[in-house]
Amino acid sequence: MPDETEFPIDVTALSSLTQACFERLGIRQEDALAVADVLIDSNLHGVPSHGFQRVPIYMRRVNAGLSGGTEHLRVVAESGALARMDAAHALGPAGAVKALDHGLALAGKFGVALVALGRSTHFGAAGSYSRRAAAAGFASIVMTNATKRMAPHGSADAFLGTNAVAIGIPLAAHDPFILDIATSIGAQGKITRAKQLNEQIPPGLAIDPQGQPTTDPALALLGSLLPVGGAKGSGLALAVSLFAVLLAEADCDDEMASLYNDFERRQNTGHVFVLIDPSRLGDAGDRPDVMIERLMGLRPIAGSPAVRYPGQESARLARARRRGGVPISREELASVADICGALGHEDLQERAHALLSGAGLSG
Repeated sequence: MPDETEFPIDVTALSSLTQACFERLGIRQEDALAVADVLIDSNLHGVPSHGFQRVPIYMRRVNAGLSGGTEHLRVVAESGALARMDAAHALGPAGAVKALDHGLALAGKFGVALVALGRSTHFGAAGSYSRRAAAAGFASIVMTNATKRMAPHGSADAFLGTNAVAIGIPLAAHDPFILDIATSIGAQGKITRAKQLNEQIPPGLAIDPQGQPTTDPALALLGSLLPVGGAKGSGLALAVSLFAVLLAEADCDDEMASLYNDFERRQNTGHVFVLIDPSRLGDAGDRPDVMIERLMGLRPIAGSPAVRYPGQESARLARARRRGGVPISREELASVADICGALGHEDLQERAHALLSGAGLSG
């Protein structure tokens, strides 16, 4: 539930403002819409750390000439169901949507596809792309590397990104299975949000610059995140990075420009999309759904809610938020208003202030 620092904003008003922010910077309508769709999709599905919160930093990088639209995105290598694309430093969500669409077209032709997108930027939540694929009837694996923020298992120094993996599986009678995980115990965006909200982070998520455990989000942002599952999460993060470097010709995590702190050079982030048309291998009938139903029918442990599968609760949450509004913090809206004002877009600043004052409240 939203706390006292958050209030529900109508999803159409929020999406419209987000799209307008990027169009005003010269981003084409289709690209600005793609960015807005991906970011607000994260808020709808309960991942605010990868949603509207990212608008100001995306705007700053576009304004600095470090990112832009997809005008120069192109396929640089293709062999059957395999393709490598060059995003030419487009905004990550805009380039990733085009890469996903290209992969879906290839998978429609071949039954399976792998598309690697290089010279991209932060692309939001990986699960957003798996949801899109599942809506089209395709199973998917989506991966991305990121700037170093995580200490490998046994190290006190950041070397790996919190490299995300999403797996999506369409279901006939239920919301799709969507597993979307960072390879760190907690995503950096959640720590950034905790700092914005003046909250402590749970113990065990991060270490400070001296390698000591911390619950202070400010010290965590100066130090390193920790891998989920110790050596297992560390190995998975390294595998994702190697895929991005090998297939998309992305920068290694420890070489990549920081989204927030490096305004001297562009990012070269790599995303990998694997798309599968399950109908090419036969008809599983209702067996996947029946398995999901058996899982949901398992006895919960004492004091716990009913057993759920990945993607179930976030889909329910998205439906509720489309009706009742998306929880957005005052700090997030104020940050968007500030960047719009700083860039000379006073009308957009006023729109953000109107939402902040309650004009865009849902209900």
